[in-house]
Amino acid sequence: MKRIGFVAVWMLILFGVFSCSGENAGPAGVDGDADSDADADSDSDSDSDADSDSDSDTDTDSDSDTDTDTDSDTDSDTDADADTDSDTDTDSDTDSDTDSDSDTDTDSDTDSDSDTDSDSDTDTDSDTDSDSDTDADSDTDSDSDTDTDSDSDTDTDTDTDSDGDITMVIEENTDGFCAVEGTIDSDNPGFSGDGFANTDNVSGYGVEWSIHSPSGGTATLTWRYAAVSDRPGTVLVDGVEVSAVDFPSTDDWAVWQETSTTITLAAGDNQIRLEANSSDGLANIDHVTAVGAGISAGVCIVIIDTDIDTDVVAAGMIGFATLNGGTTGGAGGQTVTVTSYADLVSYAESSTAYTIMVDGTITNGSGGGRVRVASNKSIIGVGSTAFLNGVGIDISSSNNIIIRNIRATLVGTNDPKNVNGGDVVGISGTSRNIWIDHCEFYSEDPSVQTDIDKYDGLIDIKGETGFITLSWNYLHDHHKGGLVGAADDDLYADRKVTMHSNYYNKVRLRVPMYRGSTGHFFNNYIVGATDATEIRAGTCVRVERNYYESLHYSIYTPSDSPGSTQRIENIEVARTDRAYPANCVADIPYEYSSVLITDTADVKTLVPQYAGVGNM
Repeated sequence: MKRIGFVAVWMLILFGVFSCSGENAGPAGVDGDADSDADADSDSDSDSDADSDSDSDTDTDSDSDTDTDTDSDTDSDTDADADTDSDTDTDSDTDSDTDSDSDTDTDSDTDSDSDTDSDSDTDTDSDTDSDSDTDADSDTDSDSDTDTDSDSDTDTDTDTDSDGDITMVIEENTDGFCAVEGTIDSDNPGFSGDGFANTDNVSGYGVEWSIHSPSGGTATLTWRYAAVSDRPGTVLVDGVEVSAVDFPSTDDWAVWQETSTTITLAAGDNQIRLEANSSDGLANIDHVTAVGAGISAGVCIVIIDTDIDTDVVAAGMIGFATLNGGTTGGAGGQTVTVTSYADLVSYAESSTAYTIMVDGTITNGSGGGRVRVASNKSIIGVGSTAFLNGVGIDISSSNNIIIRNIRATLVGTNDPKNVNGGDVVGISGTSRNIWIDHCEFYSEDPSVQTDIDKYDGLIDIKGETGFITLSWNYLHDHHKGGLVGAADDDLYADRKVTMHSNYYNKVRLRVPMYRGSTGHFFNNYIVGATDATEIRAGTCVRVERNYYESLHYSIYTPSDSPGSTQRIENIEVARTDRAYPANCVADIPYEYSSVLITDTADVKTLVPQYAGVGNM
């Protein structure tokens, strides 16, 4: 009987416990937890993720849940789950998480998760939640509601969000940079990256980039540039002109400014081209900054298109230098590499045949220097850095010489007229069989340095010289380009000179001047000249398929010393009207069709691209 009574008592107790368990659980989701956890995370990430998460989550969770939850919330916010978690979680967590990435993450995630969390759990959960929001915040709140809401939102994310604007800077030689019709230079200070894009000074030349847009839309392009004169340009997207852009003068090549335009991108890769509107070329371009929704570096699908017949560039020696036994330079002799002025002079002036490879800069100080080249020599630059700085080349009564891939100037010497007679290259005496190819010779911009006699010629040929070819050279920024024959009485029947595929840019006069010779001048591009091809006494020159930009006189002869020409399919954009030289038929005995550019209009594009050092 005692046992029965004892059992009855226990049954009564148990009955009372179970009948209490469903009462006073408090209204669903109130969760005492004042936990305001505003965590508004403006992250509007419309992630409609309604996540009603009714999550009845009885969560008896007796845990007083102080939930200090340091929740440093640097907000790598992997739980992009802004988790507005109506769970009013006071979570002082000021963390309004404006999340610069507009990422509207409305994440309506009201988480209807009113967190029924039956746990009356007033959840003191002070949840101090200093919430710097590292908040890996798997929201241990056993309510499974992991809501990973992948939104990786690293929070400083200056618009890496595919739904927001991305700011992307494209430097030269990085993803998204495609090509420049010119060079990447670093000789003016203040640039970023590896240097700056410097187009050749040709109208229509440009720089190209590729930008990928996930779904199309507008983008703002801002170029950082420098220029000493106004250099307007045109923007093309996938070959279609879309905008004109002004590049006002910055007054100095070392002063950098910005200019912008807005364009429309198609979904996918977009080829962006900025090209020059004048013969001065573009400004120097340091980089372009693109701002647009979800953009990234695209794939360069178009290389600068030249449509050049590779045979034209690869043909090698053509012209009069191939005659009279040919020109072989130092072939058969020892090959040596020089890095100093003393070594260059020593080998060049030797009576022994040498192929001399010039590596880097050769100089002889501010007094300048002269290298007298003896017969049977090849002087060839290594890569694109061989530079005779203040050093002239003198070929006097020497035969069988090749000069290739060399950059040279007399700029910087104390008295240029006393360095090699003021000529970068002088050919005189009885010199025969000379080939000068893919070199660059220059002085100073003639619109700035106005003393016409400070220097003499870039390449001067005189005396009883002959069987000479000058090909694919870049000759620029000079007053008097070159002459053939020193005076009207300097006449020589075998002075036979071929000049082809040379790029003359801002060479004002003597492009070239011919006297007393048989000449062949073809496929040359002349821009920025005043008076170009001057034909004087005792001369017959075939002037063929050259492109002359606007100038004063293109092909002309003085009345007091007239010469003659055979003119064939030249383009003269604009010239002052003046009688041409008399007609003649030049005796050109060699084959040259393999290097003759078929359409004269192509000379303007092809010659500047392939002339000069580094293009052999």
